Amino acid sequence: MEKSRLYKGFGLVIFAAVLFGTTGTSQALAPEGISATAIGSLRLVIGGPALLLLAAVFGRIKPASFRPPFLPTFFAACGIVIFQLCFFEAVARTGVALGTIVAICIAPVISGLLSAVFQKEQLTRVWLIASVLAISGCVLLTVAGSEVKADTTRILLASAAGFGYAVSLVASRAVVADHSPVLGIAFILCVGAVLVLPRLLTEDLSRVMTGHGMAVVLYLGLVATACAYLLLAKGLSVVPVSRTALLMLVEPLTGCLLGVLLLGEMFTPLSGAGALLIFSGLVVISLAREKPAPVAPLVTLHKKRWFKGRP
Repeated sequence: MEKSRLYKGFGLVIFAAVLFGTTGTSQALAPEGISATAIGSLRLVIGGPALLLLAAVFGRIKPASFRPPFLPTFFAACGIVIFQLCFFEAVARTGVALGTIVAICIAPVISGLLSAVFQKEQLTRVWLIASVLAISGCVLLTVAGSEVKADTTRILLASAAGFGYAVSLVASRAVVADHSPVLGIAFILCVGAVLVLPRLLTEDLSRVMTGHGMAVVLYLGLVATACAYLLLAKGLSVVPVSRTALLMLVEPLTGCLLGVLLLGEMFTPLSGAGALLIFSGLVVISLAREKPAPVAPLVTLHKKRWFKGRP
């Protein structure tokens, strides 16, 4: 029975990773004229409230009674916003395959640094080896340059997306520490939606209002965000975190395969070697058996005066 629940959890995490991995290709298939900023912002504006509704309806949770800690929620939302805006811009300029690999695979390296600074997690030799592999891979992708449309600026955009992703991962741990993961993530996405709304109002959304445009943004918001996070949260309830990190390799793998198979993107030997190094770094991190990082330093922030009202 326990094995059956575990395998079901594996399937949920893998399915969530596949959905996350389709975001770059979805943007590439959107109508011309829709900016990367609009795509990323609309994903939050649609996905956040949708996930909150799913949490309330299927999770038997009362969102009105949830009092998330202010600073961790704000930082996590800022990280989500940085990821959305930089990721879709990087994919637009660099390509789905490379943009997804760099943005997602470099995040564990950055999250390790952030955890060491803010959560007092001790950096290990395994982490150092994985970091060297991932950074070396990014350098190779940058050197590949003109052959794969991946110059320094574009790789930096993808790296910034990875930074935002890492910030959201580290900060969100305090938000979901004592509450439902689905509800905590839903609140973070909703705060992110509020942050991007002023910028979204300045965008030309005429292309979005077409049938093609609406189909893309609704898929990104409802399926690749709300449903994907719901599946991931349910999978995490039975799958150990160490295995989840490995299973989430399906996300960049999906983005890479879709970019090559559906969009005709090509890898040169040099860029392929760089991608392999980044994947190797993430595999090293995922397979390492290390103690989970403490979340107390972030959780205890709620004792400060700006967290009044949290139970």
